[in-house]
Amino acid sequence: MAARPVRPSALPRRLALSAGLATALGLLAGCQPAAEPAPVATPSPALEAAATAGPRSAIFLHPDGMGANTWMATRLMHVGPDGRLAWDQLPQVAIYVGPTSDSVNQSSNAGATTHAYGVRAKLDSYGAIDGAAPTAASGKAQSLMVEAKAAGKMTAILNSSSLTEPGTGAFLASVANRDDEAEIASQILAAQPDIALGGGEMFFLPKGTQGVHGEGVREDGRNLVDEAKAAGYTVVFTADELAALPPEATKVLGLFAHEGTFNEYTEEGLAEAGLTAFQPQAPRFDAMLAFILARVKSAPNGYLIVGNEEATDNLSGENNVPATLEAAIGADRAIALALAEAKANPSLTVVVASDSDNGGMNATSDDLDEPEDLPRPLPARTASGSLLDSDKGEPFLTPTDANGNRIPFYITWASDSDSAGGTVARGIGPGAVKIEGTIDATQVYKALYLGLFDTDLDAK
Repeated sequence: MAARPVRPSALPRRLALSAGLATALGLLAGCQPAAEPAPVATPSPALEAAATAGPRSAIFLHPDGMGANTWMATRLMHVGPDGRLAWDQLPQVAIYVGPTSDSVNQSSNAGATTHAYGVRAKLDSYGAIDGAAPTAASGKAQSLMVEAKAAGKMTAILNSSSLTEPGTGAFLASVANRDDEAEIASQILAAQPDIALGGGEMFFLPKGTQGVHGEGVREDGRNLVDEAKAAGYTVVFTADELAALPPEATKVLGLFAHEGTFNEYTEEGLAEAGLTAFQPQAPRFDAMLAFILARVKSAPNGYLIVGNEEATDNLSGENNVPATLEAAIGADRAIALALAEAKANPSLTVVVASDSDNGGMNATSDDLDEPEDLPRPLPARTASGSLLDSDKGEPFLTPTDANGNRIPFYITWASDSDSAGGTVARGIGPGAVKIEGTIDATQVYKALYLGLFDTDLDAK
């Protein structure tokens, strides 16, 4: 999870979604059920079927902090025991093992560095190891996204937190300290992705300058919003403004919040502050991906999209079950979009992976039929001391199963931080042949690289 708490922005008036975007979101909701030398380029047989289908493209979606247990809870809460998520329909599956060189678990910035370069990082890495950008597994001194852009592919990032959050930022920026977000923002703009959508307006504006969502924090006096406009970007600040852009708008910077587009609080904290978990002026993760896909899917040389849903990580760090699972089902709607595109385009590789299990969320029905062991209202902790989450003292109920039953359950939490174990990578498309068995975190890069460039980095 992010080391620094997300501060809720001063929210502008509630902005209604445009009819077009609202319709798109309605359609999306319906999708739910159901350093060595560079290797010699080796064409992959897995890509032969895609050879005439179009240019190679890839989508990497990172629902941060989601272990297999969080996906189970998402399934139970939103589609029921016999329902299936879009995540469930990705055919390639692997256990993800993600240690860093100095920790058994990843940090968000170390995991993103590994995904961006295909090399094992240190826990404090942010697109750099020991202060310098690493040589990637390809043998080039470039991240995957920088190499894709150099090859003429369109590039796009989306993040439910600040654009400087490492899940996307490490693909375009290299810094010694992940808290140097002003520098990260500068490097992201300098890297010139075609589309960048997320929060973090504060890091694009100088101190003393009032933006749409709050005041800037930059100490160097640079106004990156003005610089982006001068570089040809259309800059938007709300979901309505994003939805109003014409199809020909293909160089877009979206800054939808002061920092993150969600409010990082416990359930009680949200209620006390009078806030919703997701800020109303900002598009959700799946809506951002829908916007990007509509503009890059016909790119003549293909494209690379990297998306990070940070709310699943930070809200689980607050042990907030409803908000975490609402973020999770939003991530699944984005996966449904990517899956549909992969089925229509055999040259597209999609990889979905988290780098940690945050909070250790687990769903169970144990002892619900034994009131002497688990009285009503349900307690705040189990007998062993684990935090217990319920629906105001009553069990949550699943949607109906195949027999018409709604099954009661509750949630327990193991911690409020990142843990190793229970993480899964899934995928579809030519590069996803790398997603099988038990894989190291570096294999995510290799799968995306194979999908983008028809080069198997494991070939000898």
